[in-house]
Amino acid sequence: MILDAAGPGSRPSALRRAAALVWLPIIVAAAYLGQPRLPVTPLAVVATAVACLGWVVMGARLERPGWDAGGLVATATGGCLMSALAGSWSTSVAFCFVAVGAAGARLPRWPAVALTAATSLTLALTIANGELVPSLLVTLGLVSAMLIGMSRRDARRRAEEQELARAAETRATEEHARAAALAERARIARDLHDVLAHSLSALAVQLQGARLMLQRDGAPADTVAQIERAHRLATEGLAEARRAVHALRSEPVDLPTALRALAADHAGATLDLADDLPEVSPEARDTLVRTAQEALSNARRHAPGAPVTVRLRRTGGDLELEVADVTGVRPEPGTGGYGLVGMAERAALVGARLDAGPTEDGWRVRLTVPVTP
Repeated sequence: MILDAAGPGSRPSALRRAAALVWLPIIVAAAYLGQPRLPVTPLAVVATAVACLGWVVMGARLERPGWDAGGLVATATGGCLMSALAGSWSTSVAFCFVAVGAAGARLPRWPAVALTAATSLTLALTIANGELVPSLLVTLGLVSAMLIGMSRRDARRRAEEQELARAAETRATEEHARAAALAERARIARDLHDVLAHSLSALAVQLQGARLMLQRDGAPADTVAQIERAHRLATEGLAEARRAVHALRSEPVDLPTALRALAADHAGATLDLADDLPEVSPEARDTLVRTAQEALSNARRHAPGAPVTVRLRRTGGDLELEVADVTGVRPEPGTGGYGLVGMAERAALVGARLDAGPTEDGWRVRLTVPVTP
């Protein structure tokens, strides 16, 4: 019977510590009521108190230097004295076996051997009266208890080492996956910069030249206005492409910081952040940021200059992002490009719900992301 086989540095749960103390009153009652009966003398009471105190210290597992070893020695000493006063094999011997077994599980090898040897010698001289066979039996029993404690400690240590190895392997796998993801992000950023950004930049230059030529040749005003609008869209697209390249090349930031940066880049945007925002997964965070970015881009494109409100709050077990402006007309999904489609696809990947459509005075995009504990 070993109180706890946890090795040094580990601490059992409160339930296990309480369960270890359950046996204490049972053993004490059996020592005084069973046969042979422990006499009720001052010395026997002192020995019982010492053994019980040591048992309590062992069971409590106080994280103080020397207390655990002191509890083991006190339990073994009190048990030996109680057994000697009983004059024969009795329930009191359980204190000795518990102390020796716990010493094998908790103490270094040689202190555990020393305590086992001292306890064996004391019991051999007091209970077995120096006879060979009883002395050998008590010694073998105590050595077995010590070895069982040592084996349980070694098994616990091996399990902890395996757990640490698995954790290190998991961390290495995560780091490898993160490095691969960063490399892929860098490749996409290069492609965006080399292809899309350069193309949009050249397109903006060409449209600017076309506008100047039309103005020189006296083209109709509506034609010049269309070219100017195309030039503005190309310029905005170039700015969006550069923002996307920057986002791909930079490290992810927390959600409130990212939303503040997006609102600061959009003239007329108002940001409303709740105080009790929960933590979300990196995938959900990226979805919220990209949705806000796309919604602000749509507002800039379709309702330039219109006031926009970006609101992030917690509603029940969900995190809700709302981007709304007070004027402007939007194309219905499927007819005005892939912005809304892309937002819906991102939402579906993280189990979120996207609602986008006109309101009484403008347009609103609402993303509801479930918060997992």
